[in-house]
Amino acid sequence: MRYSLAQHSNQLEIVRSWLSQKPLKEKSGKWYFRCVGKEDEISDSFDQIKLFFKRYPKFYYFLIEIISPVYSDQQPLRKFLASSDKPILNLGSGNQPKFANTINIDMMDYENVDIIADITHLPFCNSTATAVMSLAVLEHVAEPSLVLEEIYRILKPGGLILSIVPFMQPFHASPHDYQRYTLTGIEYLHKKFEIIQSGVYSGPISGFLWVFQETLASTLSFGFPTLRNILYIILILMTWPIKFLDIFFVKLPTSRNVASNFYVIARKS
Repeated sequence: MRYSLAQHSNQLEIVRSWLSQKPLKEKSGKWYFRCVGKEDEISDSFDQIKLFFKRYPKFYYFLIEIISPVYSDQQPLRKFLASSDKPILNLGSGNQPKFANTINIDMMDYENVDIIADITHLPFCNSTATAVMSLAVLEHVAEPSLVLEEIYRILKPGGLILSIVPFMQPFHASPHDYQRYTLTGIEYLHKKFEIIQSGVYSGPISGFLWVFQETLASTLSFGFPTLRNILYIILILMTWPIKFLDIFFVKLPTSRNVASNFYVIARKS
């Protein structure tokens, strides 16, 4: 389900009452709490390719869904979206098409972003937000504990958080890439929260496939980034159907040993 324009406007007006400061500017239905500067420019060559396709979000996220090396079990996300009070803050959303009743927040001024802000310094008052999610974002933040502190600060008591964080994945700057987490690691990262549910979000075949593609592309390109990118795209196009084996393997108890992504759903006490 997507926003209608009226629904979108209503959600933003609800969020307006949560603000702890005025936006630097409001333009085209967006709120700017930071200026996008040169420090945000993309330096990784493959991320520059992704940035081009992100200009066409429906097509880009169709490619992510179909030919990326990662198959995800969407049940935790669907459960979170269905059970959370609205609106939901989607931190580090990128140019992701909006889920119903969500507000997209990102450091970059993408088409589908509603609020441009630093997620380590969120412009909301204490105990105002009802639900927050971050989907494969924390690995791109230098100090993810600061983001979790901010989420804890702005959530109302009883408010929910969903975090999806990678484990077995190669380097992928967007625009930076800092860390990976085991399941116990991501649970510890949420130690201030009451964990409701956690587990494997993307399984072992996805974990293997991405590493396999990257290993072949990196070694057979002999250090030439352009050749690596070409080989990597060829390998993606040749091997992407393999990821769907995770439909069968993602629920195995041992899949956490080499899972591609983990998730945590937690509550502020």
